[in-house]
Amino acid sequence: MGFKEIHTEQWDRYSIKAEIERRGKSVTQLAKDYGLSDRTVRNALYHPSKKGELVIANFLGKPLYILFPERWTKENQRIYPRYSNKECA
Repeated sequence: MGFKEIHTEQWDRYSIKAEIERRGKSVTQLAKDYGLSDRTVRNALYHPSKKGELVIANFLGKPLYILFPERWTKENQRIYPRYSNKECA
């Protein structure tokens, strides 16, 4: 009888930002290091932003699907919403 590996690591925008700062960078410094606008990286904490998400994942050494499971699959495929928030209102 084998056990299925269950991923229990949970990341939210606060823990991601805290980990970046724990490693000695701010979101602004991280963006500058990668030649991006700080807004691009900061927005990735709140909304889908491929460039920002890739920078964060690369810096933290974590796969996209771990940091942003609602946005990425294990196969590194973007999960697109089926409808926009405007259609829900």
